[in-house]
Amino acid sequence: MANPNPDFISLSEYCPDIKIQASYSTRDNFTGEIVKGYKSQKAYLAKIPADALCLVQRAATQKGLSLKIFDGYRPVKAVQFFQDWAKRPEDNLSLKKLYYPTFTRLELFEKGFIAKQSSHSRGSAVDLTLVDLETGRDLDMGSGFDFFDTISHTESNLVTEAQKINRMILKELMESRGFKNFHQEWWHFSYKPEPYPAQYFDFDVE
Repeated sequence: MANPNPDFISLSEYCPDIKIQASYSTRDNFTGEIVKGYKSQKAYLAKIPADALCLVQRAATQKGLSLKIFDGYRPVKAVQFFQDWAKRPEDNLSLKKLYYPTFTRLELFEKGFIAKQSSHSRGSAVDLTLVDLETGRDLDMGSGFDFFDTISHTESNLVTEAQKINRMILKELMESRGFKNFHQEWWHFSYKPEPYPAQYFDFDVE
């Protein structure tokens, strides 16, 4: 099924230099499952944030870096999938250790790491990191994507000075084009003002 909202842009087609990981379209994420609504390893944003992100990519390239997208637009059904997952018994301790060692699944919502309504579903939020173009490696941010703990707070004092600098490079690049960071997650940014501040979309990522 084609994207029913033509104002939502596939980042890999619109700005092909951006690297797309799209973690929720694979099992390589905190649920250990392909998340409902993700049928292809793609990332979408509404057009205005997508335009801004392309400008961020251009600025990053001038620094020898590239953006790597973990997640963009997120269907409402995926947000519901996370809530249903959180109610299930803990059945994968190795995955818990990798992503949320100090919290229960339900506490991830209570502590604000996962939202019951997400700006991702409005097409304005993106989760991402930076890649060194020379080495092909992600910059060391001190914690991985979706590592739900205080070390992932953008200004955490639990990371090294070099890791703080890397986080600030990402933050400054994003903020220069209208994105605002969520202080609990160094990887999460929302474009302001949002093009669809009161709408939540549910078409599949495909």
